[in-house]
Amino acid sequence: MSQGPFLLVVTRDGKSETHAFHQDVVTIGRSRDCDLYLPDRLISRLHCRVERQDGLFVLVDAGAQNPAKMRGRPVLRAEFKVGEAFSLGNYEIALAMPATENASVDETKPGDHPRGAHDLVAFLQIARALNEEQDLTRLLTQIVDATIQMCGAERGFLILGNGSEHSVEVARNFAQEEVLSPEFKISRTIANRVMATGVPELTTNAQEDDRFRDLQSVTDLRLRSVLCIPIRIHGEVGGVLYVDNRLQQQVFQEREKSLLLSLADHAGTAILNARTVEQLRSKQVELTAALDRVDQLNAALKGQLQEKTNELSQIREEISSQSLAQRSKYDYKQIVGNGRAMRNVFALLDKYIDAEDPVLITGDSGTGKELVARAIHVHSRRSHKAFVSENCAALPEALLESELFGYVRGAFTGATQNKKGLLESADGGVLFLDEVGDMPLDLQAKLLRVLQEGEVRPIGSRETIKVDVRLICATNRNLDAMVREGEFREDLYYRLAVLPVHLPPLRDRREDIPQLVKRFLGDLQRETHNRVRVSADAMERIVQYNWPGNVRDLQNEIRRASILCDGIILENHLSQHVREGRTGPGAGLVDDGLVPAERGTTLPDMVRELETREIQKAFERAQSNKSRAAELLGLSRFALQRKLDKYALDAEGRPTGAPPKDDETS
Repeated sequence: MSQGPFLLVVTRDGKSETHAFHQDVVTIGRSRDCDLYLPDRLISRLHCRVERQDGLFVLVDAGAQNPAKMRGRPVLRAEFKVGEAFSLGNYEIALAMPATENASVDETKPGDHPRGAHDLVAFLQIARALNEEQDLTRLLTQIVDATIQMCGAERGFLILGNGSEHSVEVARNFAQEEVLSPEFKISRTIANRVMATGVPELTTNAQEDDRFRDLQSVTDLRLRSVLCIPIRIHGEVGGVLYVDNRLQQQVFQEREKSLLLSLADHAGTAILNARTVEQLRSKQVELTAALDRVDQLNAALKGQLQEKTNELSQIREEISSQSLAQRSKYDYKQIVGNGRAMRNVFALLDKYIDAEDPVLITGDSGTGKELVARAIHVHSRRSHKAFVSENCAALPEALLESELFGYVRGAFTGATQNKKGLLESADGGVLFLDEVGDMPLDLQAKLLRVLQEGEVRPIGSRETIKVDVRLICATNRNLDAMVREGEFREDLYYRLAVLPVHLPPLRDRREDIPQLVKRFLGDLQRETHNRVRVSADAMERIVQYNWPGNVRDLQNEIRRASILCDGIILENHLSQHVREGRTGPGAGLVDDGLVPAERGTTLPDMVRELETREIQKAFERAQSNKSRAAELLGLSRFALQRKLDKYALDAEGRPTGAPPKDDETS
C-alpha cells in the first residue's frame, strides 16, 4: 500500500529535475525500463534501487561495477535519509518529501511527460549536432551513436546503398566501440526488406516472432530486440538504421520506433547536405588541380613562346648580320653591333683597311677599341704579319721607351743582352698603342721621328733599323683639348689622326645591347657548359641603363648575374644601381614635383651639390689626372680649376676646408 509520494531530485551540470514516486521500490539505471532513467555510459543498465520500508529509505546496489557513493564511500546497502544525496556517474540524487500531502507532482513513468520532455531535449541536441557536422564520416558515426543512446540499444548499424548494392558504413556498440566484421553481425534479410519496402521493422523478441524466427541469421545471431528504420534521402530509401539487443527482449517499443523515424528523416537530410558539401569540396580540389595544370601549361607555353621568340630573334640577328656582311666589304663578326652607329663605324673601316696610314680610334673606356684595331689587322694585307699591342698608360716613361724602341747590350744597368723593341717586332705588321694620350712628351717626339723617317734606333745603339709598321692608336682622352693645353704634340696628333674613327658609347647604341648580352651568355655557356637566359623584365632594365663603363661594364654585369641566377637572370639578380638606373648627370636629384624652396634648399645649393659630386667622380675615374678629369666633365682645364677654387676643392677634388667662393669672387 502506498505511503504517499517521495521525491528524488536529480542534478547534473548545475541543472536539477524533480521526480515523484509512489511505489516502494524505484529502480535507477541506463535502461529505459528503469523507473529513473539516467542516460550516462558510466551507469549500468540497472545500477541501484531506492527501497521504502515502514517510512525508512534504503539505497541498495544492484550489482554495478562502480557502486553509487554516499558520503564519499561506495554503497552496497545503506539507509538513505531525507536531505541526503548520493552520486551516480555524473549525477547527484537527493531524497526529498513534498511540501504538503496534497501537492500535485508529475510522476516518472514510461510515456508520461518527464520522459517525453527528456526525449524532446535529447532529440533537439542530436538534431543540432547533425546540422553542424559537415564531414560525412563523422556525421554517420554521430547518427549511430545518437540512435544507440536514444533507444538504449546494445549495437547500432548504418547501412547505405540502393537495392542489392549497399554496405555497412558504421557499426558501433553502446560503449562507442567499433563492431568488427559488421556484415556478419546483422540480419541481412531484415535490412534488405526495409531497404526494399521502406517499411520499418520492429520485433521485441525475434526468437519468438513468427516473422523472423525461421530466419537463419536470427537464429545464428540469437537476436531478440531488433529495430530497423529506413533512411530517406531525396525522397527515396537510401539506407537503413539498424539497432538490436541480443540479450534482452522488449527493449524497443513504439516509442523508440517513433523517435528513430524522426531521427532517420533528419539524418537523411543531414547526409544529403554532407554529401553535397563533400562533392563541392571534391569539385573544389579538382578545380584547384585543374587551375594548377592550367598554370603549368601557361608557364610551359610561355617558356615555349620565349624559346620561339629567342629563335626568331636569333634568325633576325643572323639575317641582319648577313645583310650587314653583304653591305660591308669585310666581315666584322667579332664586333657586335647592327645599329646605325656601328654600321657607320663599319663603313669607315671598309675604307681604312686597305690604306697604310695610321688610324686613331677614340671613344670611352670599354667601347672595344682594341677589337677594332684587330679587325683592321685581320682584314688588311698585313694580316700574315704580327699584331703587337702596348698600353702606354701601364708603363713608366723609361720602361715604355725601352719596350717600344728596344735596346742593345750595355745601354743601361741591367741591359745584359740586346732586346728587340715592339716597333721592330711589328715590322711588316701592325703596332697598336692603347691610351696613346698618356704617352710622355719626350717619348712623343721620338715616336714622331719613327713615323717621319721609318727608322727606329734602339737605346744605346748608333745604328738605325728600317721598319715598315702600320700604327693604330687608341685613346679615351680628348687629344684636341690636350693639344690646346700643351699636353700632346700637335705635329704627332696630326700624324696619328690621318684616319680617325670614333666608337660611340653603349648608351648611344642601346639597340645593340640585347645582341651583346647574347654574345656574352654564349661565351659563358662555352666556358661553363651552363645555359643561361635573361627574363624580359631584366633585359628591359639592362637596355635602359646608361652603362658608364660601356661594353666591358655590361660584360662584367652579365657574368656576375649569371653566377647568382639559377638558369634565368631575373631583375633581382642585377646590381642595385642597374635596377635603379642611377647613372648620368643629375641621377642623385629627386624629381618630386617640388621647387627648391619647398625642399628646404636653393637652386645654387643644388647646383653646388651636383657639380661637387660630379667633379669628385671625374677625379676618381681619372685617377686624379686633372686634364683627364676635365675631359670627362666636358670642361677645359682652366674651367675645371675655376670650379675647384669656387667650391674649395683641392687638386684631386677633395674639400680643403676653406670657405667656398661665391660667384662674384670666383
